Amino acid sequence: MAISCLKRAVLNAAVAVAFILAGTAAQNALAQTGLGDAPSPSWRILKRDSQGRPVILDKGTGQELEVEKTETPDADAPTEDEIRKIDPSTLMRGQLLLVNPARNIRTQLEKIGFKILEEIRLHTMGAEVWRVSIPPSMSEKGALRRLKKDYPDLLVDTNETFDLSAGQVGPDFSRSFVGWGPVSASCGSGMRIGMIDGAVNKATAALYRQRVTYEGFNAKDRKPAGETHGTAVASMLVGKPVDSAKNIGGLLPGASLYAAGIFEIRGGKEVGNLGNMLKAADWLLKSRVSVINMSIAGGGNGVMTFVLNKLLEKGVVVVAAAGNNGPRAKPAWPAAHPKVIAVTAIDNQLKIYEQANQGNYVDFAAPGVNLVTTVPSGLKLQSGTSFAAPFIAAMVAIHLDAGFPSDPDQLRASLRRYTKDLGRSGKDDAFGWGLVRLKPSCR
Repeated sequence: MAISCLKRAVLNAAVAVAFILAGTAAQNALAQTGLGDAPSPSWRILKRDSQGRPVILDKGTGQELEVEKTETPDADAPTEDEIRKIDPSTLMRGQLLLVNPARNIRTQLEKIGFKILEEIRLHTMGAEVWRVSIPPSMSEKGALRRLKKDYPDLLVDTNETFDLSAGQVGPDFSRSFVGWGPVSASCGSGMRIGMIDGAVNKATAALYRQRVTYEGFNAKDRKPAGETHGTAVASMLVGKPVDSAKNIGGLLPGASLYAAGIFEIRGGKEVGNLGNMLKAADWLLKSRVSVINMSIAGGGNGVMTFVLNKLLEKGVVVVAAAGNNGPRAKPAWPAAHPKVIAVTAIDNQLKIYEQANQGNYVDFAAPGVNLVTTVPSGLKLQSGTSFAAPFIAAMVAIHLDAGFPSDPDQLRASLRRYTKDLGRSGKDDAFGWGLVRLKPSCR
């Protein structure tokens, strides 16, 4: 025990020294990039159009900024081409999800070898989803084809898996780069923020006695995933104000956070799945959150589209990590949904995180390389698009609190006013519109 404590003390001392050096490095990097002070808007909506929507003015020209419109995709069962492209390694094997199935098909399903594992009642969404096992003689692709043939109007798809969008480690610079600055303990008071992630340890120093409600949605026969990732993201959002000895300070410490854990241990790995996410999303809707941070990444399908569309219909904004599978990887979901605000990560030289996904679905960049995060064991240096997403989620939260509508297209247009263009001029596949820099009005 004494040796363990000594090792921990030495490690903490080394990390503390690294943070001091990192502070100097961050200031030098900030000066080199030419980033000035971030704007601190009053968040008073000066003008609205005939439909009551805010008129968003370009802060440089004063002209009305065009709002780029995106289409909400339909939630459909996969096409034959999409079925052929399914990668079994990204699935909960041997399972499918059926949305709002007719009750009278239960007997028919059981006769051909399907078994209902779970009936997920999404009360707030007004929906029901069956998680079923497929017959031993069928593959996931074969089972999908069979159900599409027998029930052409049924929304059925695979139970996709997720990973936590985190990577490696190094020194923090994030608060300086986004211009957020120190805030009071009450900053964010009255805001209700949700997150879908791994488990959260509310007893961690940064979260102790903060307004955090946690609910786990892992399978009852599975051990929940570790608390490192979820606790780090939760602490970034609503951790206590900065204290160099214990934490680096939450962005909105006065806000209420509703954290849903969907990850569990499977095969020695931390894995989340779409079935768990459905239950988590319904719980967050019931909790009346205005924005949900999803620092998770996986594949998209009709059921994923269905749940995201339901959140949007209820006026909830979703901010998600762009993913960490590299620039040539296929789009990561939920970030790739057209109405989800997708966030990538940059380092202290304004360069893209080398493991970040790229694509036209990326909206904005935020610090996410070599950040200091607060975890149950203390402070930890981490990288990943996971840790960039909370910055944009916090900025969305202060927009909504000021009365902005929850339309993602209008929110994107407003955030663009505070964005430093990176990479190619205008929006690009690596940085999106660029780095958003903004100060909250609370102090």
